Amino acid sequence: MQEARRYVRTVIFDGECGFCLRAIRIGKRLDWWRRMEWRARLAPGVNERFPQLFQEETQRRMVSIRTDGRICGGFDAVRDILLQLPLTMLPAWLLYLPGMSVVGVPLYRWIATNRYRVGGAREEACSVSLAPRERGGDGRGSET
Repeated sequence: MQEARRYVRTVIFDGECGFCLRAIRIGKRLDWWRRMEWRARLAPGVNERFPQLFQEETQRRMVSIRTDGRICGGFDAVRDILLQLPLTMLPAWLLYLPGMSVVGVPLYRWIATNRYRVGGAREEACSVSLAPRERGGDGRGSET
């Protein structure tokens, strides 16, 4: 009988976003040790397995969940994930230098807010993030 794989992180991402899907594809290729579990936020079983996550939270940002249940989101999730990948492990430490969050958090927020414009969406789904109530009055999208 085969043993269940023990992941060190579970990454929850927007599986309806072309930009996110490309980034996850790269992450999977860099995950040489297969330490990460990659799950689209709307995949079957995600809500049941991670009831502490809210749909709105996982739509706005990528989430990294540690085996102890600790959750990192957005820029913090990016740093956490990069530390787990062999090729990005050492450069990822630079993201923990003082002041990096001052640049990283707003940059991540801008990318997350504009991800459908930057990278498109899967053909069958994109209406959620482009709903009129979520766009600002000028049509640029809301910042969270």
